[in-house]
Amino acid sequence: MVDMAWCGTFSSTDDGLPYIGPWSGRKRMFFALGYGGNGITFSMIAAQLIKNKLKGIKDERENVFGFER
Repeated sequence: MVDMAWCGTFSSTDDGLPYIGPWSGRKRMFFALGYGGNGITFSMIAAQLIKNKLKGIKDERENVFGFER
């Protein structure tokens, strides 16, 4: 069983914003991808969003960075 895994790639999204959060059907798998070269800023936002999700704290930024946007 894998306790933790990590992968790094370079990509960007059509709207220029990364995808941050869980993928549908994968409760314990969180994604932070598509930074498009803005990793310093978006990695901090991703850490905050994922931390809040794990703690059960609602974060309105989920609407901006989620896969459903």
